[in-house]
Amino acid sequence: MGNPTIILASGSAIRADILRSAGVPFEIIKPETDETVIKRAAKDDSAGLEETAMMLAEAKCLNVARQLKADKTDAIVIGSDQIMEFEGRGFDKPANMGEARSRLKTLQGATHSLINAIAVARHGSVIWRNIARPKLTMRPMSDTEIDAYLNAASADILYTVGAYQVEKLGARLFERIEGDYFAVLGLTLYPLLDLLRSEGALEF
Repeated sequence: MGNPTIILASGSAIRADILRSAGVPFEIIKPETDETVIKRAAKDDSAGLEETAMMLAEAKCLNVARQLKADKTDAIVIGSDQIMEFEGRGFDKPANMGEARSRLKTLQGATHSLINAIAVARHGSVIWRNIARPKLTMRPMSDTEIDAYLNAASADILYTVGAYQVEKLGARLFERIEGDYFAVLGLTLYPLLDLLRSEGALEF
């Protein structure tokens, strides 16, 4: 019997790049989940930010796991979500470049956290969960520097909760990062690799 199929329940290019760079064989199936509904339910239940992120990750992996045909029910399905926390508040992705500028002005010279939740489903149930919470300290910046960054960066930053990509030009915005670098990118890698090995999906 061969190794189980690994499925990434995400349309995120950077999450796919992380797995690909680590030599993990996987397929991509985008989940059909309404994040707005899940976040509203989390708010109604007075869920914290970590719990909300995990609810989203679980919904994504379970949605895909339940779509699988009979020959793939043994697949390992990875769902992930990320929420930015600053001064006790949660932040979603900026809607436009104006909101991105405002986000960077708020974060400059301060420390914020990125909550990365991963849930893994197999046989229709969640078998593993992981939360990582790296801290990022952005250097003080003038409005001119922020505008220069936004002019140089692509609109891809609108797909990130902090309005930056630390793997690209966004690295120049920071003084330091504490915690898992891959969690900053959106997929905590080392614990996930350990899980994939334990489930027989990777040989090493």
